[in-house]
Amino acid sequence: MDDANFLQRLSKLIGRDCRYLGKRCRLIEILADEGTLVLETREQVPPIQIDQYGQPVFRANEVVQIPIFGADPDQFSDELMDVLACLSACSETNGTG
Repeated sequence: MDDANFLQRLSKLIGRDCRYLGKRCRLIEILADEGTLVLETREQVPPIQIDQYGQPVFRANEVVQIPIFGADPDQFSDELMDVLACLSACSETNGTG
């Protein structure tokens, strides 16, 4: 499969919600040059972020990066497959797709 074509199709999923590691997340970006998906957690109360001195500063959603490709560049990562399965299940449940 052509990587550019796959990444273009993958970009159409930006904004969709899924579950990753038990947390509600939203796909917010695809970093094609790095081969990474970026998910933002969507918790009811975001965790407290700290500054460089360890002092609490503000609350913000956690950002999680998921590799697109596995150890073998011709195969997708297991993490990506989990996210795609969830995105597919969510779109079937919501009637979109």
